[in-house]
Amino acid sequence: MSFAFQSARSLVRATPAFPQISYTIGAAMGMAARSPLGTSLGAGLGLLGDILNEMILRAVPKQRTSHSKKRKRMATKGLKNRHDLVPCSGCGRPKLTAHICLNCYHDIKRKLKDMKRTAEESQQQ
Repeated sequence: MSFAFQSARSLVRATPAFPQISYTIGAAMGMAARSPLGTSLGAGLGLLGDILNEMILRAVPKQRTSHSKKRKRMATKGLKNRHDLVPCSGCGRPKLTAHICLNCYHDIKRKLKDMKRTAEESQQQ
């Protein structure tokens, strides 16, 4: 059963959470209405009666989106060309503008690590 546009009366009758509730105008106004169990709904739940009395709207599409329409919408989300790549002056590999080349950075890091290691070895001897 679709719940796209249903009034509160049909929803109250259809849901198992509210079994056989007698719906009256007085219950919607906040006055006490009696259920078969003897508990009053309108006294403590006046706002709930107002909410259930209005139309319930849900964002449900009327039809399934077809494969072609979905793909047409996604067609504009493709990868775009990068215009901020320049060749590195040290090694010639492509790098981002105003960034250090990762290849050169790793080379420098490796050389510094080797220099520190040789300095520590010479101090220990």
